[in-house]
Order: sequence, then structure tokens, then C-alpha cells
Amino acid sequence: MRMKKTTMAWIFRAGAGICVIASVLYFLGMIPLPLCAALLVIAFPVTVLSLFFCWMAGVSGGDIPFIGY
Repeated sequence: MRMKKTTMAWIFRAGAGICVIASVLYFLGMIPLPLCAALLVIAFPVTVLSLFFCWMAGVSGGDIPFIGY
């Protein structure tokens, strides 16, 4: 899949934002633990992968990033 560095950066920011907001809402008592856990289980892997792809993607056009084995 070809991707741009800026696209991966936006996906990272969105995923990190979801993780932070879900955690804050849980600690404030506004959402229950199962909902917070569900949001983190979905958003955290997306955040980590998009961060790696953002680091490895080129700046010019689409690129196929290589994370390593």
C-alpha cells in the first residue's frame, strides 16, 4: 500500500487523540472501563503502526515504508 508521510502523520494524531481522550474520560468517570478498553484496543495499534509508517515513509509522493523484520 502506498502512502504519504503527511497522511500517516494525520492518522497517528487521530489515533493518539482517541487514546488520550478515552483515558481522560475514564479517569474523570465519564465513561465505563469496558468502553475505554474497547477504544484503546482499537486505537492503540493503529497509532503505533501509523507512527512507524510515518517515520519510514518518504516525503515525496507515495512510498512503501519498510519497518523491518
